[in-house]
Amino acid sequence: MHYILTRGSWIFMLLQVVTSLAYGMEYHQAKDNCDSPNQNILINEHQRLGNQLQEWNKNYLVDGFSPINDEVYDQLLSKWQQRQRCLSLSDSLPQVPLPILTPLVKHPLPHTGLKKQNLNEITTWIAKRKEIWLQPKVDGVAVSLVYDNGQLVSLISRGNGVEGLEWRKKADFILDLPKVIPIKQRVILQGELFWKLNNHVQKQLGGLNARSKVAGWLMRKKLPEKIEDNIGIFIWAWPDGDLQQEVQLSRLSEIGFDLSKRYSHQVTSIEQIIQRQEDYFSTPLPFATDGIVLKSFPAPPSAAWQSNQNSWAIAWKYPLQNIISEITGLKFGVGRTGIVNVVASIKPVTLDAKQVSHVNLGSLNSWKKKDLLVGDHIQLTLAGHGIPKVEQVIWRVAHRDYPETMLLEQFNRWSCFSYSIECLPQFVARLTWLGKQLGIKGVGEKTWQQWAENYGLSQLLEWLSPSWQGQLPKTKTNLKHLEQLQKVADQPLAVWLKGLDIPLSNTEIKKIDTISMLYEPTIIKYLKLSDKREQQFKHWIEVTEIKLALQIIQEIKKPLAQANGLSRY
Repeated sequence: MHYILTRGSWIFMLLQVVTSLAYGMEYHQAKDNCDSPNQNILINEHQRLGNQLQEWNKNYLVDGFSPINDEVYDQLLSKWQQRQRCLSLSDSLPQVPLPILTPLVKHPLPHTGLKKQNLNEITTWIAKRKEIWLQPKVDGVAVSLVYDNGQLVSLISRGNGVEGLEWRKKADFILDLPKVIPIKQRVILQGELFWKLNNHVQKQLGGLNARSKVAGWLMRKKLPEKIEDNIGIFIWAWPDGDLQQEVQLSRLSEIGFDLSKRYSHQVTSIEQIIQRQEDYFSTPLPFATDGIVLKSFPAPPSAAWQSNQNSWAIAWKYPLQNIISEITGLKFGVGRTGIVNVVASIKPVTLDAKQVSHVNLGSLNSWKKKDLLVGDHIQLTLAGHGIPKVEQVIWRVAHRDYPETMLLEQFNRWSCFSYSIECLPQFVARLTWLGKQLGIKGVGEKTWQQWAENYGLSQLLEWLSPSWQGQLPKTKTNLKHLEQLQKVADQPLAVWLKGLDIPLSNTEIKKIDTISMLYEPTIIKYLKLSDKREQQFKHWIEVTEIKLALQIIQEIKKPLAQANGLSRY
C-alpha cells in the first residue's frame, strides 16, 4: 500500500476514473492543432481552462456531483491536452496539495485499457482473428473485484491501471454486487459499476451523466447510510477464467453476474458488427453505453497483461452526441425585413453523420444575449430537419473582442427599398423575395446582386424597364433571364403585392382587386385592420419606392384590364 501526499497526484489517479470510459482508459493520440494568432492569449486561455477542468474534477471526484456533461468534459480535456503539447508543456493537469493521506492499492492484475478504432481499422483487425465476441461498452466506473475463498475481499478503482482506490467497504452497500460466490479458489474479475437506467435509448437520451452519478457515489467521504439499488455491475473480463468464452459466460451467470452472458455475442463479419453497434445505440437498455467492444478469444494468459497494453480487445465508439466546437468567425447578414441574422463559422464537426461548419445564432439581439464571440466553445445538437443549433455555451474566452455592430442597427422593415452600397444586402434580399413570388426561374440572389452592383439596378421594378434590359450583355444566360422577366405581367395583383412585402395577410391581399383600392379611404375599415396594422399599412403605402413600384404595376396591368373590359386598375 502506498500513500500520496498531493491532491494533484490524487486527482490524477482519480482522473483515470473520469477518463476511463467503460472497460478502462482509452489511449489514442489526437492530432495537435497548434494554429494561434496570439500566443499570449492562447497561454492565458490554457491556464483558465486547466483551472476550470481541475475545479470540475474536484466537483466530480470529491464533492460527488458533475456540473458538466461527461462527453463535453472529455472533449475539453482532450483540447486542453492538445494545446498544452503545442506549447511544449505537460498535458497532465496541475497538481494541488491534498489535505489528507489517500491510500492506493495495487491491482492483482493490471487493467489493460482499450484502443479506439474506426470502421476501417476494425475491418482490418477482425480479418486477422478467428473467434470474436462483441459486448456493449457500458459507461460507468471501471473496477477490479477480488474473491478469496468465495468472499469479496477487495473492490479497487481502475486508477492508473496498476493502482487504484480501495472501495471494499462501500461494496457492502451495493445491492447487485455479489459479496459471496460459490468458488473457493481466488477469482479476479474486471468490470464496470454503472448507474441503472430504465429502457434507456442512448441515441435519443445520451449518457445522462450516468457515469458521474456512480463516481460521485463512490467518492463520497462518508459511508452510505442505506443500501444503494441503483448501481449495477457488468463483468467484462475474467483473466483466469475458462478459455472458451461460452463456458466463461455461463459460469459468470451462475455466480451472480448474468448481464455478461445476456449482452455478449459472437460475430463473424463486419456487417454483423455494424448492425450490433446500431442496435445497442438505438434500442432500450438498462444502462448507458458509449460504443461496443470487440474481443478476440482466447485472450493471452493473465501473466502477460500490462497496463495500457491490449491487442486482443478494441472499442468502437458511437458518434458523439454532445459535440463541442470553437467559433472561428461571425457573419452578419441582413434580410429583406431588416432583421440582422448572425451565423457563426465553427471548426468543422460531425453531427449524426453530417459535416457541420456553420451554425445560426439568430438575430442581432439574440446574438448579443448569447454573448458569443470568436474563440468561444459551444455545444451543438441537431434540431428538426437536421439543422444544427447551439445547445449551450461551454466556455467563453476571457478576452472579449466585440465587433462593431452600430451600422447594423440602422436596418429595419422600412429601410433599403432602393440600392446603395450600405443597403446592398437588404435590397438584394427584397429583390430575391420578389422574384420568388413572381416565379422568375433561374434568377436567384447572386444574379440580383450582380445586376445591382454591375448593371445599375437601383429600384425594385427597374428590371422591367426596356432601357435597363437593353444594357445587359446578350449572353445565352441573360437571354434566358430576360425571357423570364417578360412573363411576370400576367401574374395576379396579389402576387405582386406579396412580393412587395405589403403588411397584410394572404387573405386580406386577395380582397384587393386593383391598385386604386389601396388608396381608397375605406380600405382600412374594409380590411378590418387593427390600429397597429393600420399604421404599418399606411407607412408602407407612403414609401417612395413602393409608390413608384405600384405605378409601374398599374401601367403594365392597364392593357390587360382594358382587354378584359375594366375601366380602371
